[in-house]
Amino acid sequence: MMRRIAAVALSTVLLTLGALPASAAVSHTHRFSIPGVYGIRAWGSYTDAGPKVAIIVCVEDTARSVYGAAAAGLAFGPGYRHHSNVGAAAVGFGHSQCHTIKTAYKSHLVVEALSGDKNGKVDQRGHLKRIY
Repeated sequence: MMRRIAAVALSTVLLTLGALPASAAVSHTHRFSIPGVYGIRAWGSYTDAGPKVAIIVCVEDTARSVYGAAAAGLAFGPGYRHHSNVGAAAVGFGHSQCHTIKTAYKSHLVVEALSGDKNGKVDQRGHLKRIY
């Protein structure tokens, strides 16, 4: 009799777990840093959202001598033929900004940060970093 109760309980649990909606599946947020340049802090994260991926890119201006800061992410599809981009820009010491996109391009993600002067020219560029 105890074996039957255990079998029924196990079957009920397995049926319940199999009937969970897709939204109940655990999704992990992967955080990453973006190689910066003097006076800039940049970071981001990505979360797999089923057929799409949600990408967040953030940047902060950390030096009074830096006029503006920017960070960009480029998500590619297979074969690098199609892409989506996300960028964030902050102007002024202590300011920060984040931007988010959801894209179906999940093959590769490359990020970069840079600083700019008050005339809109790039002062320094960080190194490209491949996230996935």
